[in-house]
Amino acid sequence: MAKNKQTTENTANKKSFLNSFKKSNQSLEFYDASAMFIAQFILQYMLQLVMVLLASSILAYKLGVQISSKEGADAVQNAFDVFTASTGGIILVTLLNECTMILSPLCYWKIKSFNVFKGMGFKRKINGGQIALTLPIAIGLLAGFMPLASLFVYLVNLTGYHYTGANIVVDSFGKLVLYLIFVAAVPAVCEETLHRGIVARGGSRISIFAGIILSSTIFAFMHGSPMQLIHQFFVGAVCCLVYYMTGSIWANILVHFFNNAITLISGYAIYLITGSTDLSIPWWGMLILCIGGLAILVGCFIAVYKISYAKRKKEDDAMGIEQEQEVIYTGKKQPIKIFNKKLAYLFKSPEQVLEEKKQAQELEDQLKDYSEEKKEVYASLRQDDDVQLKKKNSRGIIFALVVVLVIWIINTIVGYTS
Repeated sequence: MAKNKQTTENTANKKSFLNSFKKSNQSLEFYDASAMFIAQFILQYMLQLVMVLLASSILAYKLGVQISSKEGADAVQNAFDVFTASTGGIILVTLLNECTMILSPLCYWKIKSFNVFKGMGFKRKINGGQIALTLPIAIGLLAGFMPLASLFVYLVNLTGYHYTGANIVVDSFGKLVLYLIFVAAVPAVCEETLHRGIVARGGSRISIFAGIILSSTIFAFMHGSPMQLIHQFFVGAVCCLVYYMTGSIWANILVHFFNNAITLISGYAIYLITGSTDLSIPWWGMLILCIGGLAILVGCFIAVYKISYAKRKKEDDAMGIEQEQEVIYTGKKQPIKIFNKKLAYLFKSPEQVLEEKKQAQELEDQLKDYSEEKKEVYASLRQDDDVQLKKKNSRGIIFALVVVLVIWIINTIVGYTS
């Protein structure tokens, strides 16, 4: 008992000593992002459960049946399936799911008194060149990775998997307009806010490469179906790259919107021409699409990087920020380190750089008043803090991946048994 009390007192003394220094602004870590993502998952399934219970009760009343009986339950289930497959049902389910992606960060902000939206990139301006490239990036994304996704879907179907998700059919202009708003625009804003503005930004505190892998993996498995796994992973990866290169969340929101919009518009065009929503493309056509799409994507990313780098240099010159000395990396991980360094430079805003330099200078000035012994204690405690931070981020990674994988596995099993 006495030992526990002493340990608590030592911890309190350490925190008190660290708090005596001027603290920098709170930064979003991956464990924060993980907590918000898991909370979003819980909120989403709670809302879905409420919707199912409420809709089942209403349908049972309208049909005049009892849910407790097998015949009544089957009738309600059939009516519910018809509703969720309708335009109104698809829009309602989409809105319920997407609102949780904004609600979760808002709750975290309220509980933690930490504005997680600050620094997300909503206020970071993008120029005409960056905006113009978002459409060809979306085209390259669809053309380049659709053949791979289609091949994976074909192989999954061979295993006996039955897709139970909404099959969106755009067979009228009115539906197209509604879907462009509620199935293309709303998910683009909400999903990019959570998965890039929160998850990828939190992951960037580990490294840019880690942020891309974590955000894309979680985004892919979050959709809960093997049918969407491959395409959504690459959507996440491409949107991450755009986000890190421009530093503005609006750029990846546009890419995500165009990805959704092109799919809907092309589906409507195919329906008008053929009278069907299915279009069979031969293997050589898929190969041409894949090669052409990847070529467009690579060219666009080179252009975005150059435009973003030139833009950032101008901002640095205008704000009097000196260029940091080039770091020469060696070893097997040299390409990844260079990649992380270059994109981290673009991702961090000039205002953030100036703020960090100001805080570093204030800390340096404050440390001058302390003895060498206290400086060593401070450095040691900061090192301990970094170790604890790495542990918290590691736990955040594990929890987020476990939650999303468990839900994905459950949905996949349902797909094989239904």
